[in-house]
Amino acid sequence: MKITFYFLSILMLFILMTSCQKTGLLTRYGIFHVKNDSTVTMNGVIGGRTDNQFNNLLKNHTNLRWIELGYCPGSKDDEVNLVVAKQMHDLGINTQVSSASEIASGAVDFFLAGNKRIVNSGAQIGVHSWAGDNKVPAELKVDAIEHDLYINFYKSVGMSDSEAREFYFFTILSAESNDIHWMTSEEIKHFDMATD
Repeated sequence: MKITFYFLSILMLFILMTSCQKTGLLTRYGIFHVKNDSTVTMNGVIGGRTDNQFNNLLKNHTNLRWIELGYCPGSKDDEVNLVVAKQMHDLGINTQVSSASEIASGAVDFFLAGNKRIVNSGAQIGVHSWAGDNKVPAELKVDAIEHDLYINFYKSVGMSDSEAREFYFFTILSAESNDIHWMTSEEIKHFDMATD
């Protein structure tokens, strides 16, 4: 009896920990929810397991072409976020935000990695400075090595060097890490957030 209970407990734990779940008619891989053969929606915070969830999604949905970001307040793990975003870009996947979308912080970086990007009127896109290592990015010299991670990322997903630098410094100067700047429609247009 104890062995059966132990086995069932382990089995239940495994089922709960799996990154792929059927919820109603949707299949879910963490923050990614399969909408149809070529499209997933994305809602939630990008975290340390997002790379595994994304890879599991790709294994089972090889025709993925669009990620529609809904409510995505940012990332808990910037390195994982940038790796997954670059992988998405390299696979030719596109991104979209609807009029009801609200994306901020690391989710904006993720969105920008889309090959084609659609921004519907009313979408909220929020940016701010990063924080870490007891440093304030806006107080660092312009050529400080700490800026390179994001500038190089933006260049790797299609921005020119000058575009990457302009957008990066816009983000770190727009709001401190504990605040958010919601981009205006003029700023969204100026920074070519949408490709169409």
